[in-house]
Amino acid sequence: MSSSCTIAIVGGGLAGLAAAHALRTFGMQAEVFEAAPALGEIGAAVNVSPQAFKALQAIDLGDKVAAVATSSPGIYTRNMQTGEFLEFNDRHKAAARYGAPYYTFHRADLLDAFASGLDHSAIHPGHRLTGLEERRDRIILAFANGAQVEAEIVIGADGVRSVIRRALYGDDNPAYTGQMVWRALLNGDDVPEEVLAPTGHVQWVGPGCHLLAYYIRGKKLLNIVTQEDTDKWVEEGWSIRGDPDEMRLSFPNPEPRLEKLLSLVTECSKWGLFTRPLTQNWGRGRIELIGDAAHAMLPNAGQGACQAFEDAYILARWLEACRDPVEAFTNFRRIRIPRVHGVQRLSLSNARFKHMRDSAAQKGSIAAGKGSVHGNSDWVWGYDPIGGWDKEPFVPTAYAA
Repeated sequence: MSSSCTIAIVGGGLAGLAAAHALRTFGMQAEVFEAAPALGEIGAAVNVSPQAFKALQAIDLGDKVAAVATSSPGIYTRNMQTGEFLEFNDRHKAAARYGAPYYTFHRADLLDAFASGLDHSAIHPGHRLTGLEERRDRIILAFANGAQVEAEIVIGADGVRSVIRRALYGDDNPAYTGQMVWRALLNGDDVPEEVLAPTGHVQWVGPGCHLLAYYIRGKKLLNIVTQEDTDKWVEEGWSIRGDPDEMRLSFPNPEPRLEKLLSLVTECSKWGLFTRPLTQNWGRGRIELIGDAAHAMLPNAGQGACQAFEDAYILARWLEACRDPVEAFTNFRRIRIPRVHGVQRLSLSNARFKHMRDSAAQKGSIAAGKGSVHGNSDWVWGYDPIGGWDKEPFVPTAYAA
């Protein structure tokens, strides 16, 4: 079985479908090839900050995603063991300041919104990439089901364990970060209001770990996501069924509200966080990597999906502007890599703050206006991908190369 297309997107997750929308917005048609038998996303929730929502608006997804979004009032941060208030990050004020909302979503809802606006005949599930061949004017993609596709342009949106990345650069497999994640979903009605007072979006930080809890699908579901420093991760799987009692033991001596929240967990999953060193290896020739395939990052700045949405919009703009795709991809990387590397460094910085062992130093860091969990995100959220798609991005010195 063989076929041909102008643009092939490998990966039908959020990054791949956003890229398909962006290309269509600027008059280009792509075929999407997804390894799984059906479209779907691992994980319960995803955050979309103002600048990323602007990118989605610009590719005609604003209304669709707003219809399934939950508006986040802001993160109320407490000490995990004492319950002491540490910080409030007001997202309503941020939305007014930056001219776009800060939303949270169930990942499945967001993916469905993306998929609903595409021609389903151009989406091909059950296509697991096994190899590729680069030629002067096209790429040959080989899939496990026997299909072979020739494409003039290939966009790799196949995630942190990208097959395309491995084909281009060898086994630069992502490394375990020393942090693992627990996730759980609760029915919103089962959680007493006082547990998540006053905003419904609460973060607890403590020595070597933190926990976030917030509503999605209005208040129908409560998403719990945690991180803990540990060297015990041995499983090879990406998302593994966890033991709620083991999850609770990861947060010793919790303050009463957190203790109550953890007591409600009856099912959970866990996985290790993997990343790779900051790299310029985002593609070559007629192949471009986007999203986690190019720049996997820790989730501590809430920017993993957001940076993929920026990628999608800006990549489409460059492909529209340049007749030569090689030139378009070169310009894309020139604009995107400095900003994304800065965001990756911000994520690492936030992780260090959240897991500080000295609670007094952590509190003092906030009071001094430095090292705050989200205090250094203005340059991230205030970015204008629409006006700045072809301009060198501003990155604060602290996060620049």
